[in-house]
Amino acid sequence: MILATLEAGVRRTREVTPPAFSESCDVLCVGAGAAGCYAADAAARDGADVLLLEYGREIGGMPVAGQVTGYYYGSRGGAFEADDAARRGECRFLTSDGAEARRSTLTERLARSGVRVLCGVSPIGIYLEENTVCGLLVFDGEREVAIAARITVDATSDGHLVRLLDVSITYGRPEDGATVPFSVRTQYLQSGKYHSDNSDSGMVDQYDARALSRAIIRAHAAAARHLGGEKEFLGVATRTGLREGLHFEGEETLTCRSVLCDPPPERILFYAYSDLDRHGYDRAVDDELFQNWWVIAGLATVTVRIPVPMGAVVPRGIRGLVTAGRCLSADTYVSSAVRMNRDMFRMGECIGYAAAAAVREGVDFLSIDYGAFRRRATESGAFLGEEGRHFGYDETRAWHERKMDRLGRPYDSRYRGLGPQDKVYTPIDFRSVDVLAALRTDAPGPGIFAVYLGQSHVDADRLAAEMAGAEDELYRYNCAIALGILGDRRALPTLCEIVKERDCFFFKNGRRSNQFRTTVAVCLLGRLGDAGVAPLLESLLAEREYEHPMYHTLAPDYLYYNRPDRSFVYFDVMTHTLFALVKLYRREGLPMAELRATVERFLAGGFFSRVTDGIPGSPTTEETERLVAILRRRMAD
Repeated sequence: MILATLEAGVRRTREVTPPAFSESCDVLCVGAGAAGCYAADAAARDGADVLLLEYGREIGGMPVAGQVTGYYYGSRGGAFEADDAARRGECRFLTSDGAEARRSTLTERLARSGVRVLCGVSPIGIYLEENTVCGLLVFDGEREVAIAARITVDATSDGHLVRLLDVSITYGRPEDGATVPFSVRTQYLQSGKYHSDNSDSGMVDQYDARALSRAIIRAHAAAARHLGGEKEFLGVATRTGLREGLHFEGEETLTCRSVLCDPPPERILFYAYSDLDRHGYDRAVDDELFQNWWVIAGLATVTVRIPVPMGAVVPRGIRGLVTAGRCLSADTYVSSAVRMNRDMFRMGECIGYAAAAAVREGVDFLSIDYGAFRRRATESGAFLGEEGRHFGYDETRAWHERKMDRLGRPYDSRYRGLGPQDKVYTPIDFRSVDVLAALRTDAPGPGIFAVYLGQSHVDADRLAAEMAGAEDELYRYNCAIALGILGDRRALPTLCEIVKERDCFFFKNGRRSNQFRTTVAVCLLGRLGDAGVAPLLESLLAEREYEHPMYHTLAPDYLYYNRPDRSFVYFDVMTHTLFALVKLYRREGLPMAELRATVERFLAGGFFSRVTDGIPGSPTTEETERLVAILRRRMAD
C-alpha cells in the first residue's frame, strides 16, 4: 500500500504496511461546504454509510462562513430549496441571519440522514492500492487517524486531496497562472438597514500561504471604507471567497470550446447555469475563443446551461476518488462559471447519488448504471436545472425593458406584471439569429457570434458586400467586426477607420461588461493587421492620447467596470493595443527591438498612474503589473 503526503507543498510517497483503520465508511466526504454537505446527505439518504470531515469548526462553507447567502446564478432544483423554504418561506435568503439559518438547516438535514460529522479534522495523507484510493490519514487535533472508505469525495473546493495524487495539475490561466479574483464579504448597517459588499479583491495564489495572508489583510483593510458617516461597520466574513481552485486532468475535461461550440457529452453529471464570469480586466491576454465571446461579440452576460460530464470530477487514471465543488477538470473560463452556490448544492447532491450507486452496485464511479442515476437525480430536481435555457439573457425586467426600447423592439406583455428587479429570460438560438438584422442594431453580439460559429447563412462574401454597400455607419462597422471575427482581411480598412475615429460607442448587449467598439477593432487588428497597420496602433501610445475625449466621456447609463480607481476605457484600449502590436510585429517579422523601445517609453510615460490613480497595492496595480510582465515576456520570446 502507498501513503501519499505533501511535504512543503511537494508530493511524497512511501510504501507502508496496511494500517489498522480505526474508522471505515462507504463514502468519506472531505469538506463540509456547499457541495460537500449535500453530497454527504444524498449518499446517506440513498443508503450509504457516510462520514463527513471538515477542517474548520463550522459547516456550510461560503454560504455560511463566507456570508454569501443570496443567489447570483446557478439553477433551481434539488434538496437545498426545501432547506431555504423551511427558513424563509421562499427560495432565497435576504438578510444577515441567512448564514445562521443555512447552518441550522444543514445541521438538521445531516442529522436526519444519519451522516456522521467530524469538525476540526485535517487530511494529511491518502492511502492507495495501485491507482485506487482506499482511505485517508487525518489529524483530528490530537492524533493521527486512518480512515478506510470505498468512495472518497474531495469536496474541499481547492483540491487538497487531488494534490496528493499522481495527476497533472494546473492553476488558473495557461499564460500566467492568473486565477479569478477572490472576494471578501463586508457587512454594515446604513440608515438602520443591513447591507453587504462583495467586491473583487485581486488575484492571488491561494496555495502560497504568505501571499494569501498578505492579500487577505489588504482586502480586509479595504473594508475600512465602510467606517464612519451613516454606516455602522459590522464585520468581515471569516471565509475568503476563492472563485477558482486548481485544475486537474480528468477522465473528461470541460473547456470553453466544449461549452460554447460542441454538442453535450453523453454521460452528464448535472447542468450548471451561469455566465462565463471570469472576473478581472485583462481580456487582452485571454485566449482567442474567449475573446470572441467576451470582447468581439460582447456576450459577457449571456448565461449558458453547462453540461458537466461525469468524467470531469474523476482525476485521470485514479479510482475511488471524485471531486465536488469548484475543483474539477475544466479550464479557467469554465471554472469561472461552474461555481455558483445553487450549482454547488446541486452538484454535491448528484455526486452523492452517484457515489451511493457505486457502493450499492459494487462498481467504480464511472461504471454505475447511468440511466438509473439520471432518473434518481432528475427526480430530485438536482440534475436538469434551468431546462431549455441553453444560451440567453437573464436580466431584470427594468433592464430588459430598456434594452427592448433602445432596439426598437416590442416589449413582451407577459412580463408587465413583474417587478423591476424580477428576472426576465430571453433565449438566444445562434442557429436562427437574423444576423443582418442584429448587425443593424447597437446590440449585435448574437449576430457576430452566430457568424463565428458558422450557424448562419451569412458568409464572408455576403458580409463584405453588405459592408461595402452600407450607408449606415453602425451597420457598416458591425459588418466589419463580423467579417473580422472570421479572420477576413477585407475588414481591415473599416476596422482602421473605427480606431481612427475612437468614439465613445459601446455595444449594448448586456447589463454590464459591454465592449467599446474601438477596443473590439484594436483586438481584431492585432489578429489581421499587416505592417501597414502598425503606425496606426503605435500612434495610440503617444502621451497626448490620454487627452482624447473617448477616455473621459461616457453615456450616463453606461454599465461597465464602474470602478473609481481607474480610467478603465484607457486601460482597455491601451492593453489591447500593446498586445495587438506584439502579435502584429511577430507575424510580420518587424524588428521587435524597436517595439520594445516604443513600449518602454510608453510605460514610463505615466501609464500606471493613469489606470490606477496611483493607489499602491490595489488590485488594479497588481493586475496591471501582471499584464506588463506578460507583455515583456512575449516581446522577449
